[in-house]
Amino acid sequence: MISKKHSMIVKYLIEKNEYVTAVELGQLIEVSVRTVKRYIKDLNYYLNKSGVEISSVKGIGYKLQGSAKEIKKISEEVSKFLEGLQMDDSLEGRITKAICVFLNYEYVNAEELSDRLNLSIPSTNKLITNVKDILKNYDLKIISKPHYGSKITGDEIKIRSLMLNYAIKIHENSLTEVRIENILDEEILDIEKIISEALKKNDVIVSDKDFNELLTRVIVSASRIRNKRVISNSAIKDSFKLENYELIQEIMEKVADNLKLVIDEREIQYVSSSCGIVAYNYNTRKTLIKDTNDEVNKFADETLQELSIITGIDFRKDIDFINAFIMHIKIYINRFRAGVKAKNPLLSQIKTKFPMETNLATIVAKKLEEEFNVTLDEDEIGFIAMHFGAAFERSKDKGGKKVCIICHYGIGTSRLLAEKLKRRISDINIIGTYPVRYLDMALEQDIDFIVSTVKLDKRNFKIPVLYIENVFSDEIINELNQIFNEKDERKKILRDTFNREAFFKISAENREEAIENLGRAMKSKGFIDDEVIAKVFERENMSSTDIGHLVAIPHTILDGEYKSIIGVGVLEKPIIWHKQEVQLIFMVCFNRKESYNFPVFKYLYNFIEDEGDVRSALKLFSFDKLMEILDAK
Repeated sequence: MISKKHSMIVKYLIEKNEYVTAVELGQLIEVSVRTVKRYIKDLNYYLNKSGVEISSVKGIGYKLQGSAKEIKKISEEVSKFLEGLQMDDSLEGRITKAICVFLNYEYVNAEELSDRLNLSIPSTNKLITNVKDILKNYDLKIISKPHYGSKITGDEIKIRSLMLNYAIKIHENSLTEVRIENILDEEILDIEKIISEALKKNDVIVSDKDFNELLTRVIVSASRIRNKRVISNSAIKDSFKLENYELIQEIMEKVADNLKLVIDEREIQYVSSSCGIVAYNYNTRKTLIKDTNDEVNKFADETLQELSIITGIDFRKDIDFINAFIMHIKIYINRFRAGVKAKNPLLSQIKTKFPMETNLATIVAKKLEEEFNVTLDEDEIGFIAMHFGAAFERSKDKGGKKVCIICHYGIGTSRLLAEKLKRRISDINIIGTYPVRYLDMALEQDIDFIVSTVKLDKRNFKIPVLYIENVFSDEIINELNQIFNEKDERKKILRDTFNREAFFKISAENREEAIENLGRAMKSKGFIDDEVIAKVFERENMSSTDIGHLVAIPHTILDGEYKSIIGVGVLEKPIIWHKQEVQLIFMVCFNRKESYNFPVFKYLYNFIEDEGDVRSALKLFSFDKLMEILDAK
């Protein structure tokens, strides 16, 4: 997670464009030199994917280095982010700022509030009326005490809900803005790291949304503990101890140790019941331990038995569904009792595309209300409908090419998308469904394609990435079928035109020697003759074929019986070809009768665009590795 202060460092380094000391940066963002060094480490982790880094020279300082294009892009992103963090001067912005002032201080008098809002006292008093209207929605109010000022009072859980909605903002790409003054930026980074490590250690994959839900609740809990604001026993007495309890306990204890806090059972219960984390890995199908006497398990079994009569499907036999269904109900009951709501960003689409699944979810909602005295709103019904949708798709399961799904909406939606693709595409095998935060884990899988609901920087991947804007549209089906065919075509063409026997290490001082020596080596293997080499020279004299990134592609069109062939020559050291350095040569000799192989030029240019791929091929000097990079295996 990149914070405001991280962004300020990047912006300052870009503007200065020279070495800057840690002391200067510390003064800029008001932190110690030690903290600056930590921020630099964090930034290099995030900047690495763009090929940019903050280099350091002992005794001189730090400087941002990388391609001008990437630095410009980063500059634009940072500026946009910092602008987005600045509260606007609209009525809504002023209300938000006023609420944050109240939340950060025990008492605030009119003069202090006016100074912080940069408003006159009459304007501030008028604004307080709007704040009170907001607080009514949370059953909270403002009270005043002579000589002290005013403060927000009410149920602690309700105050925390107010903090989650007004004092913390989650931006796109999971950037988190925290307006809580007693939790430092570096402490937030520590909390995020602790959560990430605990989830991975316990083999738990959660959506980006759920990760942020957990992160924000831990932050709020830590803040309130520091202010000695505790949750009453009555607020949690009826809560289930969820399967995620031990995981949350582990996280909270580490956070408490790191931040020097003292936590109790109520804080763990608060985070456990309201965060929405499910301690279950949907990719490994890790089975949850179930208590047959548990009332939610009994409810699920009875309800699903009734639904099987309506649908003809016994959902109880679907381990993925039953785990997700039971955990979702338990988490929702706790969220309801804690007064925490979850917004469903796909609700309108779910209601339109999945009427039957929504009806089933509505039946479940009515039974939950009767059994547990909880009320499910439309957002929650939509979430449950997604689990039914995934189960229906899974009942029509097929297998095939290896695809990984990156989805930021949630487990239910990602599983539905996975099952839909598996049913509609005959040659597909969904390797896993991951949130954006687990992208590195996804890329470790042996996969052919990525399907993502969020836009990813495709330059960072060696495999195709397909962006799907509407998860319920059939457009992705057509696009995947098309790209599957293209991938098969590419492999066939590359296998037809490359040959292990036409892969050489050669020496040369100039391009003429390079063409001559590579040509002779190919001739010795019987791939071409002197006439072909002469034609390559003829074409080269018309226009130089060095195209950048250490590559040249001398070529010619053949008539006669020679089969199309691409000879590969790796020079011992780079030479100046015409105007550019060249070390990797593709000598392309096409037979006119094999025009169907002409797309190989497109595949070569795609490879050459990535200088990292070229350098890898040069360093490894292996025909198999070259084919792997070209994706011909």
